[in-house]
Amino acid sequence: MNHTTGLPAAPSAGALYLRLSRDDERETESLSISNQRKLLLSYAREHHFPVIGEYADDGYSGTTFDRPAFRRMIRDVEQGKIDLILTKDLSRLGRDYIRTGEYTESFFPSRGVRFIAVGDGYDSALSSPDLVPFRNVINEMYARDISRKIRAALRVRMEEGSYIGNFAPYGYMPCAGSRRTLIPDPQAAPVVAFLFREAAAGARPSQLAALLNEHRIPCPSERRLELFHTTGQNPRCTRRWSANTIIKLLHNPVYTGTLIQGKTRKLSFKSRVTLAVPPEQRIAVPDTHPAIVSEKLFSLCQKQLASRRCQKRQTPSEALTPPEAPKC
Repeated sequence: MNHTTGLPAAPSAGALYLRLSRDDERETESLSISNQRKLLLSYAREHHFPVIGEYADDGYSGTTFDRPAFRRMIRDVEQGKIDLILTKDLSRLGRDYIRTGEYTESFFPSRGVRFIAVGDGYDSALSSPDLVPFRNVINEMYARDISRKIRAALRVRMEEGSYIGNFAPYGYMPCAGSRRTLIPDPQAAPVVAFLFREAAAGARPSQLAALLNEHRIPCPSERRLELFHTTGQNPRCTRRWSANTIIKLLHNPVYTGTLIQGKTRKLSFKSRVTLAVPPEQRIAVPDTHPAIVSEKLFSLCQKQLASRRCQKRQTPSEALTPPEAPKC
């Protein structure tokens, strides 16, 4: 505080914090970030605030604070590098009213950081903090409402038989249209058909995995990398076929043309924790895409897998076999 003028001391190192997520429903994310930047730089010039840095999280939800630029900004605050933070409004900082309140009411003041939300007319050095908690609650309610609408829209699409996954199951490719469907992958679909035929005839998954690896047939993670330029899997994956990979594939009814979705749900819209949905509550829609195997062949394969599990339970010595390689 400047005791001569009665105004707060001028900050020496200001920073802009910019954030946008898909939930904000803007036409162009980069344009919106650009607009936030212009607004904040104009405000800083008008009030003679020095701006030495910028932190932008483009494509990150405000319901989580696990954002790369935000974490970097907090580290710089802890190291005393900045003493002023400018945002477009309080919702840019976050939409979790408890966590946002912790930063605005405790963390920033304890470290001498002045926080300004331009669009909300809030300046921690000049404004009363009484209304800030209510604004934070409203921002979280907005995020909760958007999350509920998104879940409802996704459920409608699943019930229509639209495929909503990021990556198609091995053996298929996504086909965009009025209803996103799956079409057989000409390279992988014959491999899937081969696995079902051999497994139904009695071949063990470990034998099939060894055969595919011997002939250097790309495993699901390799094929996904070829199609989508990402594995979508753990980076420690060996990129080899394993018995577990084949067993999981042989249990998937998607290859009969039936789409089963809604297998997991989030604990809450603010949490990344996912919970398994009971099979009877999942959304199953038959005949949504071309089948790679018949219902009869799929059923025969399930009987062979079930009989093999029974044999394993009756042979304790098999528990001494080496562990499988990581799933691909």
